[in-house]
Amino acid sequence: MRRTINGKRITVITAMGLGVLAMNIMRPILPLYLTSIGVSPRILGLMLSMAMVGMVFGESSWGWVADKIGIKLPLSVGTTICGLMTLFFAFVQNIPALFIVFLFWGLARSALFGPGRGYIGSAASPSNKATSMATISVMLSASRSLGALPGGFIADAWGYRSVFVVACSVALIGGAVLFIGLRGTRWVVLKPKTVTSSSPNKPSFKSVTSFCRPLVPQCLVAALHFLGFGILGAFLPLLAAQVVGGVSATEVGILFASAGFVSMVLGIPMGMLADRAGKKLLMIFGLLISGAAMAGMAFVGNYAWLTMFVIGQSVGMAMLSPASLGLLSDSVPSQQQSTVMGAYGGLCEDTGIIAGAAFGGIIWSAWGPQATFLTGAIAAGLGMVVSWVFIKQT
Repeated sequence: MRRTINGKRITVITAMGLGVLAMNIMRPILPLYLTSIGVSPRILGLMLSMAMVGMVFGESSWGWVADKIGIKLPLSVGTTICGLMTLFFAFVQNIPALFIVFLFWGLARSALFGPGRGYIGSAASPSNKATSMATISVMLSASRSLGALPGGFIADAWGYRSVFVVACSVALIGGAVLFIGLRGTRWVVLKPKTVTSSSPNKPSFKSVTSFCRPLVPQCLVAALHFLGFGILGAFLPLLAAQVVGGVSATEVGILFASAGFVSMVLGIPMGMLADRAGKKLLMIFGLLISGAAMAGMAFVGNYAWLTMFVIGQSVGMAMLSPASLGLLSDSVPSQQQSTVMGAYGGLCEDTGIIAGAAFGGIIWSAWGPQATFLTGAIAAGLGMVVSWVFIKQT
């Protein structure tokens, strides 16, 4: 039985890793590709926000689906269907059609995150929640790092369309791994019904309110932090290419790869530290470092300093994410982990990314790159205040 559980866990993590790897092969290149076909920074931000709108609805829904019928269907959508969706980017250049592609791409890729986090969180012991959730952060960081570097190289060597074809192929491999590793698992897992009394014990409004109240500030902190992350994902390539200047697509890929590598190395140690020193403390320090790095990017003058600040932001992310996810998992019953993780990702993290990409494009067009990245720094500072005042120490 232990081997079966471990085998499924390895399959889930591997499939998630390949799905996220496919996304991150595209990630540093997508803004450069869109600007090359005439998309303005303002429209670019709105397009990336449309993908996150799809993720808001998708993450919340797919987490619930995973809790109800199992993880096989959501993870299949997040790998196979998402991979096929990436091919549309290679051939669609009409602006309204691209908005539709971004929406459905966001819906498909969101199927990986809530179910995957919930699966790991439900299997973790209470004493090492942050450490267990750090395994997800490490996997995501490794995939970001491994994906970003070849994405830039492929774009420079063979063109943008080749990037989308390679990303699709990697995602399909993830779907194949899932199919083979979970071949004995039903698409719909029938869970035994519990015997209830003639008067079912439905949760009262008061109990739901008491459950949600402590999660609200944590959701706000996530939204504020990921606002900066949304700015970074959408406008770091433009900052490197247009403001610093003389930066190739390969060098943009190196920026994202460096950030992913640092998060990968630090993820589990920071999760262990959060379990021992306190999750709230790590969240505050993570926000402090991320905010300082975003402020530094606003005034950066060369590629070397830009790399240092990108790495600094990644250190802050490595401190914050395992602590925040571990704190959330502590507050949620095991049978609701995927649902809550999906809602947290969709309504909290993705909302911040939407705001960062959308408002970042508007601010960039109106006041320039300095104001754009300073907005991310201010958001991180507000997140620190909320963490300090409203989140309980654990």
